[in-house]
Amino acid sequence: MPRSSQGVLLPPLANSHPRRADVYLALRDAVLQGTLARGERMPSSRKAATDYGVSRGLMEEVYAQLVDEGLLERVVGRGTFIAERAVKRTDPAVNGKAPQRVSSISTRGLKLAGNLACRFTHEFKPFNAGVADTTAFPWQIWQRIQARAVRDLRRADMNFTDPRGLPALRQSLAHHLAQLRGVRCVPEQVIIFNSIQQASYLLALLLTNPGDAAWVEDPGYPGTRAALELAGAAIVHVPVDRQGLQVEEGLRRAPHARLACVTPSHQFPCGFAMSAERRIALLEWAQKHEAWILEDDYDGEFGHARQPATPLHSLDQHARVLYLGTLSKSMFVSLRLAFAVVPEAMVEQLANIRTQLDAFNAPLIQLAMSRFMDEGHFSTHVRHMRNVYAEKAAVLTEGLKPLANHGWTWEKGTAGLQILLRHPNARQVQRTAEASGLEVHLLNSYRHKPADDDGLLLRFGGLSIPAIHLGVERLVSVAKSNGGS
Repeated sequence: MPRSSQGVLLPPLANSHPRRADVYLALRDAVLQGTLARGERMPSSRKAATDYGVSRGLMEEVYAQLVDEGLLERVVGRGTFIAERAVKRTDPAVNGKAPQRVSSISTRGLKLAGNLACRFTHEFKPFNAGVADTTAFPWQIWQRIQARAVRDLRRADMNFTDPRGLPALRQSLAHHLAQLRGVRCVPEQVIIFNSIQQASYLLALLLTNPGDAAWVEDPGYPGTRAALELAGAAIVHVPVDRQGLQVEEGLRRAPHARLACVTPSHQFPCGFAMSAERRIALLEWAQKHEAWILEDDYDGEFGHARQPATPLHSLDQHARVLYLGTLSKSMFVSLRLAFAVVPEAMVEQLANIRTQLDAFNAPLIQLAMSRFMDEGHFSTHVRHMRNVYAEKAAVLTEGLKPLANHGWTWEKGTAGLQILLRHPNARQVQRTAEASGLEVHLLNSYRHKPADDDGLLLRFGGLSIPAIHLGVERLVSVAKSNGGS
């Protein structure tokens, strides 16, 4: 590992007029705690003395004592290094401080901190991997484009950049949305975020006052509820069926709600597309009550047996639908790029709120993403991944066929990166499946209140086909022995 010719940065001293003991204890504790790691090069005694404002003779004495204690070692012609045999202490009281405990947290804070809806696993196994498959990603192309983007970054891009997003990426997204999703917009309507979660939160802050009602699908994505709760909205759980959100029930429960949050193209987690009648009813409600619709098109590119469902935004004649999408689902999770299509006047307002949180997305990734789109690599990748996910869905549904005679059902011709498998005895099967090395979520975990119509959400996007084969074999075995008939 390359080391700086000047050595590491030394830990600060508590005393502005340090004595020899102050310098010695600071360096000793930094080595024992691992702040100064094994093999790292120390600055010369002259440079260290200058940094600490002490004499060089004092630093030589401290270095010599640490060498005698085996914490430093000197190599002739090279310098002074943290000894490879230096033992890191894990005692939390090494500085004389007791382990810290958090107290006096607010009731609101405890409630929010206890919500794990947006915490995701780092270990993928059947069936917890509803993320992009990166094995087929064109890494070499992406790396070349990133390298070009690094060379082309302007000095201005190294300072604060536009919180609305890089103009090049907004232009690319407007073109992409028109081609692949039928969403007609101009670049000035597009604003870039880190995630749909962030976009939902900022839109809720902008469009609702604390206590304003907001419709959410039930069952639905827990992250949407979390974003609305953070913003102080009053959650109104509206049931869904095979036609999507039950608009009439929403009207009965909260006709004057400010927001309706929906996944009309591929309802999460049930997988249905919202019917034309429900779409029209939802749009009419929004227009009549001057309400807003947040359309989460989280995996809209990935229809398997058919073309992806048309976004609700395409039917909106009165600019009441705010369209949310993500590139992390199409590319890779750590990309952290999402976007919203909103009325132009709203973009500036959202950008102003956004600067009070995290300011902007990294310009390098935005520039690389724009070029990846403009050069045709993104559309090629999406088309390829449609086939990849369709094949995985086919393998999974084929493997599930033995359960059809045991009372299990699932949606045929599904889309996206997950399948919902339904059965009243799903909870027992889930418990047994976990003991077999599987991880599946219950449909009831996405509901406001548990219901008898339970099921298992099988998320397969990031799994290999052999892993799907193995997982479905185990699941079928468990379900047959526990799922009834």
